[in-house]
Amino acid sequence: MAKKRQSKPQPPSSYELLGMRIQRQINAPAAQSEKTTVIARQDDEREDDWERLIEELETVEELTMIPLEDGQIRLRWNPEEAVS
Repeated sequence: MAKKRQSKPQPPSSYELLGMRIQRQINAPAAQSEKTTVIARQDDEREDDWERLIEELETVEELTMIPLEDGQIRLRWNPEEAVS
């Protein structure tokens, strides 16, 4: 019987790495408490990955995206709950 070759796990794609970074920002305790965070593309991240991420975020109903003057984007979720 032939042995099965174990395949090496594939490293995450550049888009997956970007998504993981933004997810860490969103899940940070301060962001969760305030229900907001500011995201920005880093120099080492691909422009097409960033554009794809923004397009996907635009489809999230509970999320408000506010472009800032310096190119960053403020994400705000459940804004009605954040006001007290």
